[in-house]
Order: sequence, then C-alpha cells, then structure tokens
Amino acid sequence: MSLRRAISALVALCAAVVMLGACTEVDDALGSDLIPENQRMTIRIDTLRNLETYIAQSDSVKSRIKGSGYAYIGQLRNDTFGLRRCSFISQILPTQLPYRAGFGIDPIFDSVIFTYSISDYKGDTMAAQKFYVYEVNRKFVPEDSTFYVNFDAEGYVNPEPLFEFEITSPTKTSSRAYPTEAGLDYIKRLMQTDTVTYYNDTLWVNKFHGLYVVPEQTDSESKVIYRTETSYTGLELWLRDHDSIDNNLILDTIVASYACYAKDAKMGNIAANMVYHDYEGSLVADLGVNDTLASDPVQRTIYVEGMGGVMGYVKVTDQFVEKLAELGDEAKNGGYSTVSINQAMAYFPLTVNVKDPAERPAAIPFLDAAPTRLGMYTAFASLTGIPDYDYEYEESLSNYGDQYKLPYGGELNRSRGCYAMDVTAYIQRMWSEYQRADGNLDEVKYRSIFVAPAADDMFTLGQVALQGNDAIEIVLTYTLMR
Repeated sequence: MSLRRAISALVALCAAVVMLGACTEVDDALGSDLIPENQRMTIRIDTLRNLETYIAQSDSVKSRIKGSGYAYIGQLRNDTFGLRRCSFISQILPTQLPYRAGFGIDPIFDSVIFTYSISDYKGDTMAAQKFYVYEVNRKFVPEDSTFYVNFDAEGYVNPEPLFEFEITSPTKTSSRAYPTEAGLDYIKRLMQTDTVTYYNDTLWVNKFHGLYVVPEQTDSESKVIYRTETSYTGLELWLRDHDSIDNNLILDTIVASYACYAKDAKMGNIAANMVYHDYEGSLVADLGVNDTLASDPVQRTIYVEGMGGVMGYVKVTDQFVEKLAELGDEAKNGGYSTVSINQAMAYFPLTVNVKDPAERPAAIPFLDAAPTRLGMYTAFASLTGIPDYDYEYEESLSNYGDQYKLPYGGELNRSRGCYAMDVTAYIQRMWSEYQRADGNLDEVKYRSIFVAPAADDMFTLGQVALQGNDAIEIVLTYTLMR
C-alpha cells in the first residue's frame, strides 16, 4: 500500500470516529416539548410492604389418585416440620394370570412380592423401612367420591395385616413380602377364585375390595417417604403347578400379577393417599398453627409444605391499601389524571442467604428441599387462586401441546433465593375496589392470601421456610398520565 493511500485511509477513519462521537451527543429529548401536556406520561417503580404473615393448615386437600398417578408411603420426621406419615388405600385389579384358564393344575404357592416404581423420595434412603399391607373388607369410596388427606381408613380394613415388606433402596422395584396367617388365607382365596370373576372387573372389586399400605409407626426414627406409580404398584404371586400328563411332575415357576391401576379396567382403579401430620415438639408447633386472629402474634417466618401440611397465611393490611391509594393522591397532586399499574411483582424470600458467596454452599440443601413452585389462593378449601393464578386455564392450554405457563410464574428463583409471582391483576382489582368504595377499606375484599404448593403439585415432598411480614415485597411499576 502506498503512503498516499495509507494517509487517505487514516483520514477516513478519523472522520468516522468523529461522526460516531457526534451521534452520542444528540439530544434524546428533542421534540418532547411538542407533546401536548395532556398526553405526557411518567413511569415509576415503588415497593410496598405492610403485610402480616401467619402459619395455617387445612385438611381440605383432596387426595384421590387420578389415573395412573402416584401413591406415597413412608414416614419422615425433622425438627422444623415434625412428623409426616403417608399411607394409601387402593382397589387392586388382576393384570396377569399364569394361564388363560387360571392357575394350572394343583398350583403350589411359593412366594409373594410387593412391587413398586419409585420416582421420587425424601429422607434417609440408607435406612430400611418396614410396611404393612392390610385387606380392605368393604367398599371404602365416600358417597361423593371425594377423598381428603385426613381420610380414616381404619374402619375399612381387617385388624390383622396380610403381609409385611421392607424397602431398602429407591432403586429397587420390588420387595419380598412375608405373609401372616391372614395373608396365606388371602393368597388361597386368590388362587381359588374362578376365571369368570378374574375377567369381570365388577365381580372382582365386589369380592376383593382392595389393599391398605401403611408404614410401621416409629416415634424416634426419621426414615423416608417414597412416591410410587400405581400402575407398577401391587402384588405378584409366584407359584408352581403340575404337569397335565404326569401330575407328580412339578413345573417351573408361574406368576400372577395384581396392580393398583389397570389401564383397561372397566371398573375399579380407585385409590387415595392419606397423610398424618404431627407437629408436636417441632419448630412449627412452637410458633403456632392456625393462630391467625388479629390478636395473635404475626410470624416473622412462614413455613410451606405439601401433602396438606402447613402453609403461609398473608393478610393485606389497611396500611398496604392506603399506601396503594397514595398513588392516586400523587397523581392528583402532580397534575396527573390517571394512574395505570403496569406490573406488580411479589417476592417471597427464603430464610437462607444465597447472595453471600460464603453462605451459598450451606443454602443449597435448603433450595433442593424447597417446592419448585408456589401458588397463591384467596380461598384454599376450594382452591381458588388469585386472578393471576388461573391454574385451570394454564392446564387447559397445556393440554393442546407444549407446557403453557402463566405470567404469574411462582417458581423458585435459586439465584435470588426467593419465589417471584406476578400479581398484577390481584393488585389492580384491589386498587379498583378501593376507588369504587370511595376510600372505604371494608369494601376492599380478598385481602387474605394462602401461600401453598402449586395446585398441580399439592403432594410435593418439598418443604420451605420463607421470610414473612415486611421481608415480602410487592414491587409496582406504574404509569402516571396527564
């Protein structure tokens, strides 16, 4: 390249740099004074607190297992949440016979296996846990077919168990079950039942009403809770039969299978989970559960768990509504005619510190133990979500393909150590009610909120401690318009 060309290129480069620099000095507000006064807007962000928090519990959690759902078995104790003991009751249906005609010739009982398919668990999986299987002796379905977590199965089962078995690892898919005298009699009845009954679901469930599986009750040990899919949960009978020609010749092992859910069944497939909670001696009990009256002390920490356990109860105070109302006063005093709430985000921080790098490793187990998502409800018994949390709408859209998620969110943000919820519609409704009521706070409704697991994950094994009261932030983004 010649010297002349090099100088020309350098001059061009300098000119370009000057022009770029000039671009940064353009007045971005140029022409803004031409906007009419009545069309000017100001966007602001403000943070509201003034919430009161308590700990509540409700036994209105429905527990019927839908389709090939999940049954929960086991017990778990910790110092914070006390004891959870999970059991389930289920009709049981035959899924496999050794032969089309039944059990063959003079079958000999060999052993019985309890099968399961564990997809989740919580607790000490190194500890073996014993379970008992009882026979259901009569129809156990409530008249309205609605089961709740506190359903009492004791009145529907025989006093003596049929079998006992142990689960020693979540990777296993079956355990040897040891029959009692009642269990041996039950096996004999299974083997002697005719094939007409075996192939007719109605006849079957009227003869064999079901099974009830419960963990051994131990007061001191922590143990573990398992989640097993009902399609793969049930019994296997291992037997031997005799040769049809030489009746003295014993053949190889044959198997009959029974499951808590059979896809092609015309009748049956009814099952429900039961959960017993005992908070005695726990941190939660010391704080007070369902002490939510105005005279009761507020709680600086709220606790949330699944399976019909404790949850957060949040009261929106008069001060909160009045602070919200001040937005309107600010608009009037500033010469604005309208306030429009663009977004309201609620942040529920965990009690662990994830922002400090030195404390982050200690926080990881708490994050892992927390529910992945929380819902907010104005009426927990009917599972009525706040306007932003229309979980039925979310579910209906998800049925058409990809998983749809509401703008509400509600997921755990691990990097920030909090749950974040978009509550814009809820705050807008509160704001509108206050305006219509002309400042009468008694007319502002739905000011009590239950913070609990997501509606589609009520049986989550997760447990979490959240900061309450003023630690909960409602961050408003709003526009003032002239």
